[in-house]
Amino acid sequence: MTSRTPHPGPASDPGEPATPQSLVVVEEGLDILMRRGLEEYAPSAQVSMFESARALEDFRLGGGPGALERAEVCADRAITTFQVRTGERDVAAWQVAVAYLVEMLAARYSAERMPAFDPAPPVPSLFTPVSPLRLEKITPEGHLRVLDAGRALDRARRGDALDVARAQHAIHDAARLVRAEMDGLSMPLWVLICRYGAEVLAYNLRLRPPSSPAGTI
Repeated sequence: MTSRTPHPGPASDPGEPATPQSLVVVEEGLDILMRRGLEEYAPSAQVSMFESARALEDFRLGGGPGALERAEVCADRAITTFQVRTGERDVAAWQVAVAYLVEMLAARYSAERMPAFDPAPPVPSLFTPVSPLRLEKITPEGHLRVLDAGRALDRARRGDALDVARAQHAIHDAARLVRAEMDGLSMPLWVLICRYGAEVLAYNLRLRPPSSPAGTI
């Protein structure tokens, strides 16, 4: 989702190989932003996440249980597709990752309105705020590092190579923190997931009015 121009940053993780059944390639010698992206492993899963995000926004705008059901069905489809296309099948970890990324994608639709009074999906929805399967609850510090990476990527489009390096370090740190809590997915895959979240946030920040606070989910 970002430009693939070379930039300084942490190298890949030869000491953290993907799990034996994984289809995720550890691309040694490539900076994080130069690696094959999560969306390239499963393009249709990305489409499902966008559909889920739009349905979630419809629910928040008064679309009712039907819109929420569509959001959940699309998210489940993304989870299944990611499992198949990456070869890494930990259901709980993918629920965390997909719910997190869908919320990031949905945030762009609320860029010009106040979302504080949006209806909250009830338990046991994947998107309920009290769900234990929320990355920002599992590792608040990891979530903050994703936000740091997104803000750095947003600044980097103005031409500061140091911000690109900061973003890559923050993505790596976020993946390490998440994997420490959820080791069902490999480190290389968590790097791609955290990178995707950071890239989505960087894009969302372009849509927000200058006076709006930096993005969260």
